[in-house]
Amino acid sequence: MNTSISTSTKQLLALVRASLWQEPVDVSLLSNDVDWESIAQLALQQTVGIIVFEAALSLHTNLQPPKEWFRKALYFMESNRRTHLLVDKCAADAVSKFKDQGIESVMLKGQAYACAYPRPEMRQCGDIDLYVGESNYFPAYEAVRNFGWEREEKLIPYAKHYGCRINGVRIELHRIAGQLYTRSTDTKFQNWSRLQFSISDRTILIAGRDIQIPTPIFDVIFVFLHLYHHFMNGGIGLRHVCDWAMLLHRHAGKIDTEELGKRLKEFHLMKGWSIFAPILVEHLGLKESECPFYNHKNKKKSDRILSYIIKEGNFGRVLKKSNYRPKGYIAGKTYSFIKNTKRLMTKLWVDPYILSMIYGKYTINGTTRVLKDITKKNNKPSP
Repeated sequence: MNTSISTSTKQLLALVRASLWQEPVDVSLLSNDVDWESIAQLALQQTVGIIVFEAALSLHTNLQPPKEWFRKALYFMESNRRTHLLVDKCAADAVSKFKDQGIESVMLKGQAYACAYPRPEMRQCGDIDLYVGESNYFPAYEAVRNFGWEREEKLIPYAKHYGCRINGVRIELHRIAGQLYTRSTDTKFQNWSRLQFSISDRTILIAGRDIQIPTPIFDVIFVFLHLYHHFMNGGIGLRHVCDWAMLLHRHAGKIDTEELGKRLKEFHLMKGWSIFAPILVEHLGLKESECPFYNHKNKKKSDRILSYIIKEGNFGRVLKKSNYRPKGYIAGKTYSFIKNTKRLMTKLWVDPYILSMIYGKYTINGTTRVLKDITKKNNKPSP
C-alpha cells in the first residue's frame, strides 16, 4: 500500500489538530486552491466533520471556504448540536429508568468520550452504550420490554450486548464491555473490567443527570481495544483515534504507566498500541509526554496505518460502497469470504497473533452459519 499522505489528508489533519487543541490552523498547508469539497468528503467519511468545520470557519476571510461550503457546514453543525441534545436526553432518561428498576449502569464510549473534548458537541455522536453487567443483563431486557421501547426480537444470553431504541436513538445494553481473542486472555480482561467498574467513582453530568463512567485506566485501554478491534475487522474513522488522543490528554498524570503497560501486555495490545501511537503525536498533536509507549521509530508503520484509515473510512464504509456482491447465497458468501480474507491478510504485518485469532474466529463462525442456513433450507417442508 502507498503510505504517502495526500495533500487533502495533510490539510484535513491540520484542521483537526487546530480544533482538538483550540489553536490557530497551520495555514502553511493551506492556499487559495484548497479542494474544500475533498476535505469535506474526507471529514464526513472519517466522522470528524464538526472538528474540521469549526477549524475551517475560524480561518481568515482570504483562506475561508466558499459561501456554499460554509452554508452546508453550518447546517451540519446545527444538526449535530440537536442530535447531541436528543442523545443526552435519551441517555439521562434511560439511566434514570433503569435505576428506578434497581439496575445500575455505567456509560461506555459515546457521550462519555465527548466530555473529553474541548466541547462535547465537537464529537459526532452515535449510539448510547450502557454497561449493566451479567447479573443485570436479563433484568435490563425485561425492563426494556416493560418500558415499551423498540427492541431487538430476542435476547441472546451470551451476546456482548442487547440493542433497543428510545425516541429513535439506539442503546446497547452491555453484558460485558468487550471481548478478547482467546479464552484465557478474555477471562483476565473480564475479571479486570468488573473490578474497574466496581471501584470507579467518576460521574459526568448529562442532561441534568449524574451518570457513572469508568476509571481513567479503563477508559484509555478500552478506547484502544475498541478502535483496534474495528481496525482489524473492517475499518475505523479518525474520530476513533481522536477519542483516544483526547482521553490520554484528559487523563494525563492520572494513570499509572507501569500498570498500563502490564495490562496492555497481558491483553496482547501492546504491539498494536505502540504502532498506532505515533499517529497521536506526529499527526494529531498530542504531547509526547502524554502518550505512553510512544516511539518515533514506529512512525513509518503508523503512517501505513493512517493510510488504511483514510482508504477504508469509518467502519470500512468507503470500501463497502465500491464493492459488488454477486447474487445467490453461496456465491455471495464465497465472494465475502475471499474479499475479507484478502483484506485481513493485508493487515497481517500489524499483529500476526491478533489477526490469526480474528481470522480463525471469523472462519469458524462463518462456516457454522452457512451450514446452519443450508440445513434449515433443506429441512424446510415443500409447499
